[in-house]
Parts: sequence; C-alpha cells; structure tokens
Amino acid sequence: MVPVCSVAEFVFGVLFDSDSEAAFIVTRSDRLVVCVNRRFEDLVGRDSAALLGQSVAALIDRDHDRRGPAIVDQPGHYEDVALSQVDGYPRYVELAIAHVEHPELGPLAACFARDTTERRGLERELIAKHSALYAAHAELEGLVTALRAAQQELEARNQEISFLAGQVARVGWRAAIGELAAGIAHHLNNPVAALASTLRTIGTRLDADPDRPGRAELDQLMQRALGAVGRIEEQVAAVVRLHRAGTYDATPRWLDLARELDTSLTMFKGRLSSIDVQRDYGGPISAHVPQDPLHHVLGSVIDNAVSAMPAGGVLAIAIARQQDLWVIAVEDSGAGVPAAAAATLFDPIVGVRGRGAGLGLATAHRLARLWGGDLVHRQRQRGACFEITVPACERPGSPTTRGLR
Repeated sequence: MVPVCSVAEFVFGVLFDSDSEAAFIVTRSDRLVVCVNRRFEDLVGRDSAALLGQSVAALIDRDHDRRGPAIVDQPGHYEDVALSQVDGYPRYVELAIAHVEHPELGPLAACFARDTTERRGLERELIAKHSALYAAHAELEGLVTALRAAQQELEARNQEISFLAGQVARVGWRAAIGELAAGIAHHLNNPVAALASTLRTIGTRLDADPDRPGRAELDQLMQRALGAVGRIEEQVAAVVRLHRAGTYDATPRWLDLARELDTSLTMFKGRLSSIDVQRDYGGPISAHVPQDPLHHVLGSVIDNAVSAMPAGGVLAIAIARQQDLWVIAVEDSGAGVPAAAAATLFDPIVGVRGRGAGLGLATAHRLARLWGGDLVHRQRQRGACFEITVPACERPGSPTTRGLR
C-alpha cells in the first residue's frame, strides 16, 4: 500500500496541505479516491476515513450533475460540478482535473475543487433581478405604446367630432354633440385612470427597491408615461370645450358630385397612404343639394370605410345613374358589417365598431333624407358597401349634364 502522504507529495507537492484549495486524487483505472486534504474534507463534510477507497461516483451528486464519475477521465476545467455533502445538499464547485502517472499506482487524476456555491446563488439572484427589471421595462414600454395609441385614437375622434360639430347644430343636434363629447371623455377617462393607477403601483414598487439596476432609465420612462397621461387628460377637456355647438348651411346649390367627392377624399389624404382608392365616375355630374350636409354624409361614409381597413385595402367609389337618381357607391374591403348590427346600423348612439358614440351614420342617414335622397347599406360577402342617393335634375339654362348614365 503506497502511503497517502507520498502520493499527495508526488502529485501536488506543498500545495496539497494548504488551506487555500480543496484537493483530492483518484485512480483513473478504477476511479477510487486515494487521497484528500483537509480543505476537501471541510468542503463535503466528511473526513478522510469516509472518503478514502470510495468510488468517485459517491462524490458526484447524480441528481444535480449528469456528468457522473466519468468526469475524471478527461483533464480540463469544469464549471458547476455538484459534489455530494453529508447533509444531502449539493455543493457546487469549479473542478480542475490534471492527469499524472504515478510509478506505483499508475494513471491518476489530480483534482482541485473551488467552492462556487455562493457565487452561483448570487448569479441566480442577479439573473432574477435582471429578469424583473426587463419585465418592468417591457411593462412600461407597453404602457407608453398604449398611451400613444390612445392619443392617436383621440386625434381621430377629434377629426370626426369636428366634422360633426359643424354640421348638426342647426337641426337640433347640439344635445347629441354634448353627449358625444361626454361619451368620448368617459371612454377615455376610464383607461387613462387605469393607466395612471398602474403607473403609481409601479412607482411604489420602484421606491421600495432604490438600488434596482437601471433605476434611472425606469424613472425616465415613468415621467414619459405620466406626461402622456396628462396630455390625454388635457385633450379630453379640450374636446368637451370644442364641440359644444356648431352650424351648417342647408341651402341647396348646384354642385358637381365628382368634384365634391374628390374634395371629401382630400380630407382623408393622411389616412389613405396604404389604401388603393379606385374612382369610377366622370364629371361634371350636376346635382342640386346643400353642400355642407353633402360633405358631412360623404365624409362620414368614407371615414367608416377607411376605419374598417386599418392595415390597408381597397376603397372603390363609383357614381351611376338610376332613373331620376344619382347613386354614389362607397365600397371597402374591410371586415364588413356584422349581420346582427345591420338592423340598427343607422340608429343614433348605437356604435358598430365597438367605440365612439355611434352618431356618424345616424346623422348622415338623416341628412341624406333631408335633401330627398337616402343612405343605405348593401350587404357584401366581403367588406361593406354604402349607397348615397341624390336627386338627378338638369340645371336650368345649361346643356345636358355630362356624366355616367
């Protein structure tokens, strides 16, 4: 039997008895432990009597490390090697393995083990904190995106309300406009209040952890989000102030329907970049109707068609003669009108899109009938089609009206 001390001195020299590194030696032929130092005994919680002559398999915690005893067969540096302790919990170490030849014991594996359990725990804690930080950052970015979307929605509703406010007051719709503004304010105030509450909750959590990594960036995002909430609240108040009254001119005049359609389309130029607008009408096409109500009806129908195609599509507008009427057809390639909503499509305060106050089509339908025309919905397999009818008549003292027959 070769003395343990001579094996250790042969392999490690004076380093074996130092307290700085835990070391042990195993035979490569049968993987048996032939030598351990005091530092290694302390590391695994067992003395040399319980370790010497044992298989290295008894040192590797197979529940937490699948590499097993074969790890000593290849020299090198290994991270997160799980060693079995006497209390049953694994001890994670960095294991450096070198192969040596002993004149009597033959091939040996000399192993240095450095305890990394605490570092591993700190790394896991750091990863958890970083994950929480990224989650908070993503949540704030989501709030900022939601606020931007709400602001864009408010701007779109502002355009719609501005158009309505200038058209309907003369025929007793001032109360409806007030209800419309109040409805928008109500619908926006609820999500804004929820966003503000969420921001306060996040702020409270951040204050509870002042040393959180990236705190400065999170504070900056919080300020941006709170500022956006404030701007939305100001704009809601402005909507209520802005749309309390409005007038329009209901005097009939001779108009070119083709030109009025082109004028209405220019109002939506900024929203038509991803939409293919197809025109099927000539000109001039003469009609005797009030200009402001006509613009309102055209704008309302085109706005609904454009809103039905947020990702782009085809907007087809045509004018055709049917007996004593001009028929303006506005057709989109959007999702269409649900069958359940078709019966109440022109009822006031009944929205089809799930948002807004539902006055656009109702007002347009009533105004079209005021000039002797109509606004109807034609069911399609895909998309929606609205037809606006205008009485066709010849302008006194002028040649026969040119246009589509």
